[in-house]
Amino acid sequence: MSKYPAERARQLARIVHREGARGDAIAHFKQLLTRLGYHPAGDRSDLYDADMTRAVRIFQAYFHLPVSGDIDVRTLKLLRQPRCGMRDIPEGVDLKALSDALGSSGDEAQDPFTFRINSGPWESYDLRYQVYNGSPDLTTEVECIDAAFQVWAGVSPLSFTRVDSGADIRLGFESGDHGDGSPFDGPGTIVAHGFYPRTGVVHFDESENWRDWRFGSAGGQDLWNVAIHEIGHALGLGHSREDNAVMFPFVQNGQHTLAEEDIRGILSLYPFRAGAGARAAVVNLWAFAGGTGSALVDFGRRRRFLAFGQATFVDALTDYDRDNACALDVFRVDGELVGNAGFGGDHLGTNGAPSNLFQGAFIGAGRTVQFRLSTFHSSDLEAYGVGCVLALD
Repeated sequence: MSKYPAERARQLARIVHREGARGDAIAHFKQLLTRLGYHPAGDRSDLYDADMTRAVRIFQAYFHLPVSGDIDVRTLKLLRQPRCGMRDIPEGVDLKALSDALGSSGDEAQDPFTFRINSGPWESYDLRYQVYNGSPDLTTEVECIDAAFQVWAGVSPLSFTRVDSGADIRLGFESGDHGDGSPFDGPGTIVAHGFYPRTGVVHFDESENWRDWRFGSAGGQDLWNVAIHEIGHALGLGHSREDNAVMFPFVQNGQHTLAEEDIRGILSLYPFRAGAGARAAVVNLWAFAGGTGSALVDFGRRRRFLAFGQATFVDALTDYDRDNACALDVFRVDGELVGNAGFGGDHLGTNGAPSNLFQGAFIGAGRTVQFRLSTFHSSDLEAYGVGCVLALD
């Protein structure tokens, strides 16, 4: 008869590596976890020690896995999945304090991963990029990278121009140790990396089998998806823990649209700005599945203004009790709540019918105006809105 209860025996059967083990696999995973920020630098041994256990616990918590400190089957699968080579945990974080903040069950009362990894935005909103070499795997790498930049341009005030020289962001294909302190490891695991502003460098591992997924499944690694992710780093975004986000660190072949968290992140770094002396500004907003989205207009100085907007559903699929709704409002002026200055519309028709919109307006004074778009039903896929601000002085 087993000395372990049945459930404990099943748990042990799922464990692949645990504290006290040795071997090349331990050394490999220790090196990987060090590179990604989970393990302190300088230890190249093959011993699964207390630091390794702590690193695995943090990794498991970061990606919403059961926290044990043992490399079980689920943890091993994620460790082996192709991913970005940029750190998940930023430099300077106290790993012991971070580990101590985790609940043993992985559902800590307060999420310790509250930081966003970025180095600040580019000063200019009009950025130039250069694709300085290509890959023998495909002939459309430039088109894939162009399309990736346009994904970010479509939800932000940024504009991107491809140039032959004098670029802010340079993208190319490299292999092995290529001189930037972040060597590639051959096929699998680390497929690319992108450095934060103002380094302006994105590298794709030439050892990978790159393919163009713009028109459907093409096998290999999806260059379009990986380029969207790495350009996000080059614009100042860190990794997301949410697997529906483009900034999730693992390759997601076929994922070419931004999630709400991606859009919130890029707009937090690059709010819409009215040009010097501009009398008007127009901003776009998106909200997903019962969530909210926001956009900020910055006039550069205090001004009197008139603000208004419109909102509608995009691809609304359900009509539960005719209660689907969206609303767009002026949320804050100079960071201060301004009350209920709302304009929006209820989705009152059948599946796919347009929203019934109504408009309102808000008159105030300030330098910054923040619009908020909200949806009020978890089954609505997306709401879209436009906020408009007119200067009155």
